[in-house]
Amino acid sequence: GRVLAGISTSLLFSVFDSWLVCEHNSRGFLPSAVGETFSMFFFGNSLVAIAAGTVAQWGADAMPLTESGVADNLMYGGYTAPFDIAAVALILCFIVVGAFWTENFGSPGDSKTSGPSFGELVAQVTQTPKLLCCGLTSAFFEGSMYIFVFFWTPSVTEQDAEKPPYGIIFASFMVCCMLGSKLYALFAKTIAPEKMLPGLLAAACMCHAAVLLSKNTWVTYLAFLAFEACVGMYFPMMGTLKGCIVPEEARATIYNIYRMPLNAIVVTVLVLKLTPSVGFCVTTGMLGVGAAVGMQLDGHMRADAARDCDILDDVEVGQVAAKGR
Repeated sequence: GRVLAGISTSLLFSVFDSWLVCEHNSRGFLPSAVGETFSMFFFGNSLVAIAAGTVAQWGADAMPLTESGVADNLMYGGYTAPFDIAAVALILCFIVVGAFWTENFGSPGDSKTSGPSFGELVAQVTQTPKLLCCGLTSAFFEGSMYIFVFFWTPSVTEQDAEKPPYGIIFASFMVCCMLGSKLYALFAKTIAPEKMLPGLLAAACMCHAAVLLSKNTWVTYLAFLAFEACVGMYFPMMGTLKGCIVPEEARATIYNIYRMPLNAIVVTVLVLKLTPSVGFCVTTGMLGVGAAVGMQLDGHMRADAARDCDILDDVEVGQVAAKGR
């Protein structure tokens, strides 16, 4: 089950983004509109997540955890119900995708020549500053997000008190995530994504630091809401950046390469069995480093833009000189 979950998660965070960017370009949409497309994508994703959290809470409360009587340890109801509902949703998603989505097979000539190998692409990522900074920033932010997923439930649960409605809390997280995606669409009209990225990671860092500095459950909850707003801004922002930085012919593979350090971070935290307080100390540090790497990425993007402008100026000067002769 965990092996399949790892494969499906890798596909989830590489295939869909790659498909979206390729489909956006193949339909002739403006390259500058890809950020708005990602914003709408994650806004809809948040709406679905809100509904999922509400339905999951309803399913968990509908009936108590009950033995099926068919086999030992086979249960239904209680906190197993959301997993059963998720299985039905996955089957419906499979049918819809298979029936209505078009496939990106590439151009007919692509099959005649093999592309770069996996090792060559790893070398390209490590040797290209923009690709490397983009991957590291992605690993640090998303790694902190996954660690947050493991630790948020004990952090909002008070000792010797009734368990809070986790499904409703999750739905409130998704509302803030949805708000964040719309904020990105608003800011993206005037600010480039690489310029927003360092500030976003710094804000997320302060959210996790607030959890460390306060033991009040409500303060922790509010910090989590603010962090989810950062998550809502991050995904369309990073989707736009990757769409600009990562080469189209190797997009899906490089997206999966980016997940290698991310998975290493998450597995290390799980193996060490960190407490929530230590876990949030780790995520605070990761987000702070990620903000610094994001500043490096912004610098590389500005340097490349200046280089492109110099090249254009040289071309224009050459054309003027040729006309003068």
